[in-house]
Amino acid sequence: MDRRTFCTLTGGSVAALASGLSFGATRAAEPFKAKFAPHKNLLPTAPGDWLEQLQFAHDLGFRAWEENGLSGVKPEMQEKIAEFCKDKGIELGVAVITGGHGVKFYDPTEEGAAKILKDMRAGVAMAKRTGQTNMTMIPGPRDDSAPREEQIAKSVDMLKRCCDIVEEQGIILAMEPLSHGVSGGPPLLRSFEDGHLLAKLVDRKSCKLLADFYHEGEIGNGKKLIENAEKCWDQVSYIQYGASPGRKEPGTGNLDYVALTKWLREKKFTGIIGMEHGCSKQGEEGLAALLAAYRRIDA
Repeated sequence: MDRRTFCTLTGGSVAALASGLSFGATRAAEPFKAKFAPHKNLLPTAPGDWLEQLQFAHDLGFRAWEENGLSGVKPEMQEKIAEFCKDKGIELGVAVITGGHGVKFYDPTEEGAAKILKDMRAGVAMAKRTGQTNMTMIPGPRDDSAPREEQIAKSVDMLKRCCDIVEEQGIILAMEPLSHGVSGGPPLLRSFEDGHLLAKLVDRKSCKLLADFYHEGEIGNGKKLIENAEKCWDQVSYIQYGASPGRKEPGTGNLDYVALTKWLREKKFTGIIGMEHGCSKQGEEGLAALLAAYRRIDA
């Protein structure tokens, strides 16, 4: 489509074309093959209400949803969200079970450990309402003056205590390596390699790796995403996307999400892929760009 043609379309028509609808169609879009999961307020022009946003996403073809801050939503609304998703065939992805509170998992104080374990119990209560499995786990900061592997090894006991609480409910603590700091300093887990090491050492079905390809790209591994993911694949339970640099929709940065999505299909991955990013544009144009990006990599 050339620029002149694009600019003559109405906003609604642009969004319809990007989502795979025929011009002027009123039916819902064809579901995406992959379980791409938007989050609240990601989709430009979506209505503000929780359930209306879920319906909006469903109509655009999405069959998954993730919400990092779901633990902060009132229990009654959590139940409504879960009921709506079950009725519409939408699978719920991660919510953050703990941000770590700045607790050094390799040397937690009694007070710090109590905070983390309280988060685990709250996560179990939420999972009973929502039916979620994977939940994002941030295992605190690291000390750059001490060996990384040593701190990871010493964090195993704290992680096992967490597993003891969540495992019966079927929760998977999806540990996320981060390219930015956390409360208390730089993150304990910086790379896929770090997360894989800790998951292997914990050796529990309830403790796995969240592979956020944006963060792996941000630390300089953008050209080795598939290679690095292959090395740690036996511990991966959840995937997240985001362009690097910029953390917008795929295609706006340097990461090859077409090749990555193809590789995930070859691995027979059928789990959720969280859309852990923002939009490069606003309004109908932004929605069109976002949908076109995901239709392209879903082809």
